[in-house]
Amino acid sequence: MKVMKHCKSLLLAAVLLLALLLPSVKAQAAATDEIENFIIQVDVNEDATLSMTYHIEWKVLDDKQYGPLDWIDLGVPNQYHERIEAASDTISRIDDKGSSLAIYLDRPYYAGETVVVEFFMIQDHMYQIDKWVEGETAYTFTPAWFDGMQVKQLTILWNAENAGAWQPDCLQQDGYLVFTASLSPGDRYTMSVVYPNDAFGFSPERQEGGGYEPYTPGGQGSAFSGIMEVLGIIIGSAIFIFIIVTPIVLLIKFIRYMLSGTGFGSEKTTEKKITRTKIEYYAFCPGCGMPREEGKDNCAYCGRSMIKSKEVVEESQIEKPEKYTQNGTYRYGDSPNTYIRVNVINVPVSRPRSGSSRSGGSHHSSCASSCASSCASSCACASSCACACACASSGRAGCSVKDFFKQSIHEGRVKIESKRGEAAEQK
Repeated sequence: MKVMKHCKSLLLAAVLLLALLLPSVKAQAAATDEIENFIIQVDVNEDATLSMTYHIEWKVLDDKQYGPLDWIDLGVPNQYHERIEAASDTISRIDDKGSSLAIYLDRPYYAGETVVVEFFMIQDHMYQIDKWVEGETAYTFTPAWFDGMQVKQLTILWNAENAGAWQPDCLQQDGYLVFTASLSPGDRYTMSVVYPNDAFGFSPERQEGGGYEPYTPGGQGSAFSGIMEVLGIIIGSAIFIFIIVTPIVLLIKFIRYMLSGTGFGSEKTTEKKITRTKIEYYAFCPGCGMPREEGKDNCAYCGRSMIKSKEVVEESQIEKPEKYTQNGTYRYGDSPNTYIRVNVINVPVSRPRSGSSRSGGSHHSSCASSCASSCASSCACASSCACACACASSGRAGCSVKDFFKQSIHEGRVKIESKRGEAAEQK
């Protein structure tokens, strides 16, 4: 067990170090989907497991960038679940990969279409005995979140039977605690419900983190073993850096050095590339009628987009372009609802040194500029212009064609066919 802890600590340290060393490219891609409704109904069973019914209304906003939506990758609390059953005809099958489910749809869904997905499962290892107060057991639940899309309405319906306390505050309706939220891309929502220890069949072996060897402070040799663990992590990290990470970083720098043209008689510089986007906002929300808050792209009340029109403009198309040369959003013209959003990036350019080939340097400069601007405006892939950063969760057919959603992801999944498929087989 201690060896496993050492390995996990070393791996975490290596990943953090690699993330700090490797270069990153930041850009924001337009959302291709949004969740209109995400409803989870939870009932606590006598053995303290949870009967969970998921209802998701997933709207496709764009099918050009990655193709139509034909599968969804959804995170679940942990790998301790069973009886995963499709409850809607829109699901052809569900593949179980432990902490996530690959939900395959009955057909591709295109821009403007909304697919309603429902499924059921029994979830275990979700509570902690005596978590905050002795004699009380707490469930803490954070539903799946989406880094690249908005969840307009999240609702968690938790059966209130035997519940002693909960957080945050919520409504009660028809015997359920009703937790609601609206989530921006990347936002998370966590709620907790507390019960007396004798309310259900709580078991120490089946609680969250159950089965792991607990650490007992003050036990025999605990101080010494703690020091040894720290020393082991430091020494192991140093060895890992010098043996594995350092060669990788040097190799990446060498490749970038060669590709930049610096190793072939040219010197690397950068030039400023300015992208100006003209944005016109609604004065009042077209959804709920509330006034727009300054600096907000979405309505603070209902979450609907406040952008009326949006277009990239050239320098010659706007007045006094010299005012718009720094990153930021600036009011434009006499209209109180029209702005210019400025995005400035430094694009690497290889310029030939004296005696080197001009035509070769010019050709490389054109390619580097094109790739850098393309990726910066889409999804910020560090390796190439063929960006794959949204494929892991968006469920796009195009990802399979480009080999981004590899076969290895499917290997080891447990397949659960839909009720509709089972009925067809019986006929």
